[in-house]
Amino acid sequence: MNWKAGFTLVLLFFIGLNAYAQDKERFQKIFEKETSGETDNQKRFKNVSRLSYYPDTLPSWFFNPHANGMGYYAIGVSDPDMVLDEAKKQAIIRAKSIALLNEECKIQYFKDIYTDAKEVQRYTNLNERFDIYFKLTAKRKVSDAMFAVLDTHVTRYNEFVVLVSYNPQRVNESDTLYPLMASASAFFVSASYDGAEDNQAEYEMKNYLLTPDQKVTGAEFLFREKGNKFLSVSSFNGEQLEYPAFPYSYTSPDATSRNQVLVTYNGLWSILSRQMLFTLMLNTQPYSVKLKNVDQQYTSGVTRLAREIASFSSTLEINGIKFVNDTLKFDLNLKGQTNSMW
Repeated sequence: MNWKAGFTLVLLFFIGLNAYAQDKERFQKIFEKETSGETDNQKRFKNVSRLSYYPDTLPSWFFNPHANGMGYYAIGVSDPDMVLDEAKKQAIIRAKSIALLNEECKIQYFKDIYTDAKEVQRYTNLNERFDIYFKLTAKRKVSDAMFAVLDTHVTRYNEFVVLVSYNPQRVNESDTLYPLMASASAFFVSASYDGAEDNQAEYEMKNYLLTPDQKVTGAEFLFREKGNKFLSVSSFNGEQLEYPAFPYSYTSPDATSRNQVLVTYNGLWSILSRQMLFTLMLNTQPYSVKLKNVDQQYTSGVTRLAREIASFSSTLEINGIKFVNDTLKFDLNLKGQTNSMW
């Protein structure tokens, strides 16, 4: 072996040693980061002092609010990672709005069904699209005496959960009445083109009250999803709220298996409001009336438009909530008819 070959081997040895040292250092940094418990999500929380990945056990009244007796009962939940004083106010106005819908609400439902059938040689290509718009609103003049906070719970993620009772007859002549408005809507699109499916949805809830001193308290929440992508926007009293995407997990006191644990990346109110609106939308379909059915004949096939609508006043009663297979399901009554979605 000449001196050039020996020099080359020594050089390669030191290069390999240096690369090994760099890889080891990089691995140690990754190892320390992943095992230290300081994740990026944890750094983004502002008001959660101790972050836990264990499920939060929600109280039994969350799953069965009507166990407290007769009347109107509603659950309200704040956004995660809020200062508790503000979280309580947000949860209460959300609960009051749901209670208002329980008493009486106006329901509007609109559905368009597009069908396009084209003949291609011996086969028929069928493309379909469903557009559904659903909305329920309620507006009353109320007083503080009509509402009572029966119980509260604070989750591991600084979410304030409240159980509220509502009795519109509990009012005195000396009470000051103020307007309370609740509005909730859902827009759902499902399309199928050449065997490929595309689903997207938008859910929105708005709650406002004008206090006797003429101050407006408002809570707004918007959630959009398309495929695996989602966007949520929340504001309270005109200030936009931010909280991290995180595997928020919840369970019930009597849960016996892992499939009774709910995991959501936008907090409890996000999935609670979305599932309530989606369930109500499905329960409204039997009351819809076909408005028109239009067919257009082409040389290559047929295009059809069918439209269904529904508009009526109803009462909303939430009898129970259940966690099943990593989702939240409602048992509710609409317009005096029991529609169980278990």
